Amino acid sequence: MITPRDRVLGRVADHLVALGRPLRVAVDGITASGKTTLARELTAAVAARGRSAAHLSMDGFHNPRAIRHRQGRDSADGYYADAYDFQAFERLVLEPLGPGGDRKYRERIIDLGSDTPIDEPPVVAAEDLVLVVDGSFLQRDLEWDEVVFVDTPFEIARDRGTRRDTELLGGLEQAERAFDQRYHAASRRYLDEVGPAAGASVVVGNADVANPVLRRIGGPADAVVNLFSYGTLQTPSVQREHFGRELTGAQDVLPGYRQDWVTITDPAVIAASGTDRHPIVRHTGDPADTTAGTVLEVTTEELAAADLYEVDDYRRALVRLGSGTDAWVYLAQRP
Repeated sequence: MITPRDRVLGRVADHLVALGRPLRVAVDGITASGKTTLARELTAAVAARGRSAAHLSMDGFHNPRAIRHRQGRDSADGYYADAYDFQAFERLVLEPLGPGGDRKYRERIIDLGSDTPIDEPPVVAAEDLVLVVDGSFLQRDLEWDEVVFVDTPFEIARDRGTRRDTELLGGLEQAERAFDQRYHAASRRYLDEVGPAAGASVVVGNADVANPVLRRIGGPADAVVNLFSYGTLQTPSVQREHFGRELTGAQDVLPGYRQDWVTITDPAVIAASGTDRHPIVRHTGDPADTTAGTVLEVTTEELAAADLYEVDDYRRALVRLGSGTDAWVYLAQRP
């Protein structure tokens, strides 16, 4: 059975699998927002779709303790400025996996528990690698191909984090003080100075871990993307129901794909579209096979809404249309 969390992570994984190679993905958010768990699950979802995937934690790129705590063990400014060695991470991970890089990257440079430097040989990335990295402040000094922002309210993250770190930090009272004075004080500064949710290409609401919310996908908050529809998303009533407005579009065709049909069982989708019989397209590679439809301009919030409207028979992919326009389209999950 596919859970609500599986579905949201699956939509994000579909999005990443369709993009460049290798792909450098940040999973960003405040302390204890659920970044590490989501990053691990997302890595597994990408791998399940047949693409190489690996997960790194910024824990392996902390500065030594003497640098991390030089402004005081409880200092928020110290945590914000001194926790991570971003320069080493950029040089040893992001640059090798970026344009023109040799794909030889390091997985860590320090053992955080023992505060011991590590000099391990680099890993050679597969050409199609999706590297998923979780950590704090990841949009401050680094450039990524994609950023997933895990949006969790401070009060919920504080409760999670203090319970998680009670033993590590010497008791519940000490953990609460550390979150209030250091970790979340630094996180508030980060939100104020950088605005990481607006700059992220994907935003996942994670207040309820069993029922996350896909809030945005496909670009930053002000982005507009092309979505090619050959089916019910062209219908004004469906657009009003899921986007809150009627969309404008241009006619186009999708070459190399033939149209088929799928029977929908989701009552909400049937109610919105008025039918349980929806078109679906499958790749043939034959230029004589074409599917007509409409290129719609949608916001990243609307693309997320479209992802949740389409049932699991569909996956979203990036294609080139007959006009030469690049657009997202929902294809058959399996050829």
